[in-house]
Amino acid sequence: MKKLACFLILMVSAFATSGGELSHIITPRGGTDPESENKELVQQFYDAFSKNDPRTMNELLAANYGVQDSTVVFDNSYSKYDAFSKNLSVRVRALHQALPEFKLQVIEMMAEGNKVLARIQIQGVQRGPLMGVEATDKPVVIKAFALFTIEGGKISHLNEVWNEYGVMKQIGYIVL
Repeated sequence: MKKLACFLILMVSAFATSGGELSHIITPRGGTDPESENKELVQQFYDAFSKNDPRTMNELLAANYGVQDSTVVFDNSYSKYDAFSKNLSVRVRALHQALPEFKLQVIEMMAEGNKVLARIQIQGVQRGPLMGVEATDKPVVIKAFALFTIEGGKISHLNEVWNEYGVMKQIGYIVL
């Protein structure tokens, strides 16, 4: 009974000191939940992405990280557009140039083992070149699903689906 009471006190303390949100779940044996830690790592990645902080992003990525586009059969040329580059530093720079005041929202995350699935949305106004189209001053919503693989406390692989076609329609590159 004392162990349960101590556990509950720790949970309440963690909840109170985190501003009402638990970033780590404490297990009854005093460890932390790796799935929660993996979700926190992905959240840190997206926070750095939003802040145009490639240095922090690179600290969260394994040295030999990989990015895969799940929408293509043979993934040898991810995208000719920097905004969807496999080099995440290039991607961040391009998106911040195209949508300088964008808001990135993590809609939801799920974790199992060393995998984290994130659904995100990026909203902004196109003020710079995006996907070969000069600034249009049109609102743009980019939606993506990304499956992260975490190894050794770092992001080692991203498997993604972006709505590139939808973005092309929004900026007038494709007219139906």
